[in-house]
Amino acid sequence: MIYFFSSQLPELSAYKVRERQLIVAIALSHLTAVSKILLAIAKLVLLTPLFFILAYFEGWILLPLLLLAGISYPLLTTPLELMFAKPHLKTAIAQNKQGD
Repeated sequence: MIYFFSSQLPELSAYKVRERQLIVAIALSHLTAVSKILLAIAKLVLLTPLFFILAYFEGWILLPLLLLAGISYPLLTTPLELMFAKPHLKTAIAQNKQGD
């Protein structure tokens, strides 16, 4: 299943927004170097066509398109980050509870 928001993950549904963000950040920090590189490449593959499309527009028409691209950036990248973080959520939750 594809999760667009961290609140959709069953493991994180009981936490507040800031706690979910912290747990996901901790989970992403547990990624191996290879996984971090794969995540960066996957983001690049998703965003490259968007920037190629933006390269064809000039003038004032580009401004709303850039605004739309900025808004859509988290919608495109968050599911990838959550997919890569999901295997490490249990350890991240345990580490977050130790920090409290």
